[in-house]
Amino acid sequence: MSFDFPVPASYFQMKDTLRLWANESGLAAYASSMFGTDSGSPNSRDKSTSDGNSWEQDTFGTRIEVVQMHLNLSVKPFVIYGVEDIDRGRELLQQAYRSEPLFQWVLGDLKNDPQAKRKKEAFLEWMLDWKLKNTISYSHMMAIANPATKELAGCALVTYPGSKTEIHQLLSLLKTGSAPPLFLGPAVKARFSALEHMSAARDRLAGQGPHWYIHLLGVGHAEQGQGTGRLMMRIVCALADQDALPVHLQVVGSKNKAFFEKCGFRAMQAMDVTSENAPPLKIHLMTRVPFPKSIELV
Repeated sequence: MSFDFPVPASYFQMKDTLRLWANESGLAAYASSMFGTDSGSPNSRDKSTSDGNSWEQDTFGTRIEVVQMHLNLSVKPFVIYGVEDIDRGRELLQQAYRSEPLFQWVLGDLKNDPQAKRKKEAFLEWMLDWKLKNTISYSHMMAIANPATKELAGCALVTYPGSKTEIHQLLSLLKTGSAPPLFLGPAVKARFSALEHMSAARDRLAGQGPHWYIHLLGVGHAEQGQGTGRLMMRIVCALADQDALPVHLQVVGSKNKAFFEKCGFRAMQAMDVTSENAPPLKIHLMTRVPFPKSIELV
């Protein structure tokens, strides 16, 4: 699949815009510490991020290594942050989310649509790009690989307190809406807009105090049913336990809800997303409380 920098290019453009804004606002030192002094060219970041982000990635990577040792895992988790690795993670997520009920709800009934396959692929690609573009600048993508094939087995996009929160705050000042490709039709746009409005529920959940948040969790088709997803959750939850903080997420569908309940999560609230000519979409807001004694704090 051709990547063509749809996510990183937007990310770098945002960073440069934010750097310029910070400089003009008299925050030059802050801008330098958070964004570095390099230009916005994607080519200059193929192998590394800016100094600030590189330091945060290394810190997160170190925390993952500590968890691996404490849990005595045979599989070594790692952090994804290079352009090529983000591309691999994006492809895995696209594969994992293809049959998700949330995507199916937004797309609607395509049984008699001759362009059904094209619309499904276009929307899935666009929505993942949209999600990554709006989260990757203040989150970390963690992954594990299949020991035998070395291919990605699963990955998760997470945010935690102190995880690039300053960038997140600045991004919120420039946050703009987005819409699905026009050829998908007005009904898809309306359902997606209704989904966006439900972000208020996420904000209310976030207002409960510091926490970890899982934006995306995906497992490759070949790895599904092999415990990869539960292993990813075990790692993320152990990281949150180090901070003695809860983990929040949102899920759609009874199967997904049951999976996370097995991982120690409980549904705190259920909300219906409604849109004209579409059945209600139930979103479960779930939380896992911390178990600090499950792993030594370091």
